[in-house]
Amino acid sequence: MTSKEFKKIVIDQLAFILKPLGFKRKGNIFSHATPDLTYYIGLQSSQSSTANLLKITLNIEIFSSKLYKLSDSSLPAEHTRHYNQRIGQFTNKPEDKWWLIDSEKNAALAAEEINDLVANKVISEFEKLKSTDDLHQMFKDGKSPGLTQGQMKYYLEILKE
Repeated sequence: MTSKEFKKIVIDQLAFILKPLGFKRKGNIFSHATPDLTYYIGLQSSQSSTANLLKITLNIEIFSSKLYKLSDSSLPAEHTRHYNQRIGQFTNKPEDKWWLIDSEKNAALAAEEINDLVANKVISEFEKLKSTDDLHQMFKDGKSPGLTQGQMKYYLEILKE
């Protein structure tokens, strides 16, 4: 099997749990939009992947349309995120997590582990962050996943207004 086939195994398994939750797939990215927030789960392949070895991780992101409208950003909306974590932050030992897949068996095991993390940790995190107000509270609590302190302070400031 090839890396492309390994990736298909992982993507198909992700689709199995995400599509019933309203996520749509475009390439390697699943997204679910509400009027306020858009949630993203994106499969990222490493540049060190080869034709027969796939190295992957997942990016977990949230976009706030309200924050985007209030901010003075020159970035297009599709390149803006207000929450950004790697899947490894949802493990029992938070660290950057990459899966090395070189067989159908490893692809199935990786897909199982990824689905477990997404279903049991990522989705519950998304359920806690249902609105920009929830992001705002998280920022007020001093948490800013994937943001710099400067970005977090900026968002806190513009949300006061």
